[in-house]
Amino acid sequence: MAMKTGIYLLAVLLAAAPLAGQGSPIQWPIPKSPPHEPVFPHVLTAPQEAADLLVREKAVPLDVRGPDDYRRGHLPGAVALWSPDAEGSGGKDRIRSLLAARGVTSAATLILYGASNREAVARPFWLLRWAGCREVRILDGGIAAWRAAGHAVVSKFSGRSPVAAPWPSREGVAVDSTWVADSFGQPGVELLDVRDARGWDRWQTPPIFGEGHIPYSLPFDPRLLLPAAGGWPEPLAIRQRLATLGPRPGEPVHADSTFVLYGDDVQDPRIGLGYLLLVLAGFDVRVFPGGWREWTAGERPVVRVVAAAELAALLRREDPGLSQDRPPRNAILLDLRETPDFAIGHLPGARNLPYYSFDATFEAVVAAGWPGADRAAIPLVFYCYNSDCVRSRKAGSKAARLGFGRILWLRGGIQEWRDAGLPLPPTATKVPGSPASGTERLRP
Repeated sequence: MAMKTGIYLLAVLLAAAPLAGQGSPIQWPIPKSPPHEPVFPHVLTAPQEAADLLVREKAVPLDVRGPDDYRRGHLPGAVALWSPDAEGSGGKDRIRSLLAARGVTSAATLILYGASNREAVARPFWLLRWAGCREVRILDGGIAAWRAAGHAVVSKFSGRSPVAAPWPSREGVAVDSTWVADSFGQPGVELLDVRDARGWDRWQTPPIFGEGHIPYSLPFDPRLLLPAAGGWPEPLAIRQRLATLGPRPGEPVHADSTFVLYGDDVQDPRIGLGYLLLVLAGFDVRVFPGGWREWTAGERPVVRVVAAAELAALLRREDPGLSQDRPPRNAILLDLRETPDFAIGHLPGARNLPYYSFDATFEAVVAAGWPGADRAAIPLVFYCYNSDCVRSRKAGSKAARLGFGRILWLRGGIQEWRDAGLPLPPTATKVPGSPASGTERLRP
């Protein structure tokens, strides 16, 4: 009897198995993969460990403080680093030549150290990795910690003979503009713009970022990760802080993403700081060295955040009273909200393109309202509900991939327009299923 019962239960389970993906109450247990455990690279080096590396591996200290400080006292065998002016526009090949002239090869273990300026150490760290250096460490606490640990400094150095060794490329440190253009809006990639003095504080748009940014990027100020008392943050603290970054509250970036940093150009010290901090925290991080300068020089797509007043001024060039609900000729204006909400009221001249149907209907909507539009030149304006709505951010990256170059984002959405007292003409024809009371659903 027990055997028959067991066979019966097995038969029931086997019959239910094909239904497991169809909402069956009987579900096979699916083992969950363990959470990704970050690996924290060994970059920060204590004074005693640095002293051991000088002896055991013939490590080369690189002094970033400047010539006067170097002459007053430096680590034994230290090489004075060049000034940023010496780099010119030669990129990583120039960095390699500067190292070779100082007798430094890619195979050497390098120990960067400075005084109290953390950015002064961070920038060479990413440049050396970009150039292909095998092992780059940072003396934790700088030369002050070295002295405090009782290690000697010297004031003279006879120099190292120049070398001409091959420099193997180190993958995964830098990307070019083509890589960036192919990546924005793609799952698993986050572009971080470091140009502003602050990041996405209180979810307000930083001014430099608002004036123009690479599609789908987020403002990010790496200096906010630094402890006010000095020193370097703990890796877990960096990860916790980055977990608060995202396009809106409650939607953080994914820690397993590839993070790509860009600043003004290769000389921007903030990209080096961001790179070092994210490396310390075990993130997959890369740098777009040419940054904003290279991106805009190539006439590539740019997203600009606009306010309701600026957008109203643009529309008033053709419709002074904002009373004509026909597509403007000097801008493409697309409302990404649901159709019933669009019917209640929308910006004058806007055409409805619910975001869920973007891929299927975008081309048809644009062709119907703005036939023959020059995609590289005409402003393309997106808006949705309010500043928490991220549809315009996503739509902007898709439009950029379709050849539109001037993308405007009314980040405050229909709520900002309404709060400014600007007109919202309703759709002439009632849309089936639209709310009857005029109470719009502010959906993200």
